[in-house]
Amino acid sequence: MKSALLALGLLTVVAQPAVAAPAAGTEAQRAELAQCVVMRTSGADRTLTAQWMFAAMAKSPHIASLSAVSDQRRTELNKGFAQLLTRLVIKDCLDQVRPLAVANLQEAFEMVGRSLGEVAMQELLGNPDVDKAIGSYADFLSEDDFKPLTDSLDKAQSK
Repeated sequence: MKSALLALGLLTVVAQPAVAAPAAGTEAQRAELAQCVVMRTSGADRTLTAQWMFAAMAKSPHIASLSAVSDQRRTELNKGFAQLLTRLVIKDCLDQVRPLAVANLQEAFEMVGRSLGEVAMQELLGNPDVDKAIGSYADFLSEDDFKPLTDSLDKAQSK
């Protein structure tokens, strides 16, 4: 049961990195753990994390039609992510995890998950093709649609 709660908390934090920082430990301890996760993960680890997040989110009925992640691939990603998380918590970042875990074990796991999610998204969004795709919506914007706003700004600035 405790393991299921940790997994649920971890998924929530990894999938939603904007959630408020955990209260366990000091700000310096949380920063040290985040730095350890960044320094001790490779590009392959970050890719795995991004793929795991994508596969999990693809289960949403709102976006399921955009993805075809097989159950076998999802299981492979779950196993790989579990191994990555275990390595970070038990080996690579144990000294940084321990003081946070003493205060709150679940929040320590969530902090590792948050850091993994953030670094994975930074790497993914740093890809020029992804950056171009994210900006493509601008092709459908019209300056005329925003004219009431820009006109009101011009009037406010001239006062």
